[in-house]
Amino acid sequence: MRSPPRTAAILTALWVAEMTSSFETAMILAALKALVAEFGGAARAGWLVTAFLIVGSAAAAVVGRLGDIYGRQRVLLIVLALGAAGSLLSATGWSYGVVLLGRVLQGATMTILPLCIGLVRENLPPGRVPAGIGLLVTGASVGTAAGLVLGGLIVDHASWHGIFLASGGFCLVSLALVARLVPPSPRQTGGPPVDWLAGVLFAPAVTLVLLYLSAGKAWGWADPFALTLLGAGVVLGMAWWRRALASANPLIDVRSLANRSIAVACGASALVAMGAMQIMVYFSLLMQAPAWTGMGMGLSATMAGLVKLPSSLTAIPAGPFSGWLTARGGGRLAMVIGGLITTAGWVMALSDNRSVAMAALQLIVIAFGTMMLFTAAPTIIAAEAPPERTSEITGMLGVIRSLFMGVGSQMVATLLASDSVTRGAERYPSPDAYHLALYAIIALTLGATAISLMLPKRGRV
Repeated sequence: MRSPPRTAAILTALWVAEMTSSFETAMILAALKALVAEFGGAARAGWLVTAFLIVGSAAAAVVGRLGDIYGRQRVLLIVLALGAAGSLLSATGWSYGVVLLGRVLQGATMTILPLCIGLVRENLPPGRVPAGIGLLVTGASVGTAAGLVLGGLIVDHASWHGIFLASGGFCLVSLALVARLVPPSPRQTGGPPVDWLAGVLFAPAVTLVLLYLSAGKAWGWADPFALTLLGAGVVLGMAWWRRALASANPLIDVRSLANRSIAVACGASALVAMGAMQIMVYFSLLMQAPAWTGMGMGLSATMAGLVKLPSSLTAIPAGPFSGWLTARGGGRLAMVIGGLITTAGWVMALSDNRSVAMAALQLIVIAFGTMMLFTAAPTIIAAEAPPERTSEITGMLGVIRSLFMGVGSQMVATLLASDSVTRGAERYPSPDAYHLALYAIIALTLGATAISLMLPKRGRV
């Protein structure tokens, strides 16, 4: 059993690594205006965000499995090195292609969380694993806030190159901490040979579907090229599924979903991703829409960000709290309480009160509950998954979340566009459209809560 000081050192290193991952995700948002001006268009700047997300989401389960096989600490060091190399490439690149290539490499950092969860289970006593995972997830909240705030300061007082230098520095610091404080992981030995094809097919299948969800609106959902990408992704996904089921030792094993707790956690997470995790899609538009629309608050983008800031800070303790509940009452208790809190926050948003203070309170309640749900699902999976596949299955959870977040964002956008109010050339969602989106989000969140009741009253921890 690890001594408390050693446990604290391991958690510190992994917490900083996960903070680095979310910093890489958020920092680019602070520089979008400068990148639009630099590269001549919102579409090009947008692909610097999209390419990062698609690569990271598609690679999460595959990289997690590679960590399970070859050693999670070793693979985490490689991922951090790739993130540092990509950041430095983007920082020194003056052409769009070079900066985009750097962002693709940085996308590897989105695979950090599954590796860290596996390392927590590998190095901590079983009773401390839920709280350890909860602490890791708070690193994501802190990293996101740091990416937005620090990124904005760097862009305002230096240049967009500086955000990539900062992210490269974070990656190098994390790499040094992990190398120094986290023990090397054992490799898997013995057993049937790994079926690599039953994993290689997975990544391009997810990539093509995510590409359709991310760029389909710009191309046109019924555009032949976009539909071809979607169709190819579905066909590859079906081929991967059949191959994985038939293989004795697939790289990515879909049979893990036969475990009820894992299947329920993934199903509930899919509904949460479609609904509750659309918090910024909904509130960003609501807060920045003009007051004459009947629902809008007329805030600037900066003010809207400041209204969101308290919820980012108050959500930080939700991760450890969710882990504490899971350790004592099981994942079902944490998921249900988190779902009820989240639902309560969205029900509060049904009010037509356009008070900024009320919006901040609603965001705090929603973010706290959503963070509990976000933490509980991987904690449940870490307890139920075979030790040799912990990072793989946790990575698959990340893929499911990414896919359904894409579906949810388009659903919310469609509902908000279902009815509108106009003034001159300006067109915004009507109060009825906002309420329609809210009803859908509330229904999905309640659905996730109801599904969570299918979990055992007290699972393994």
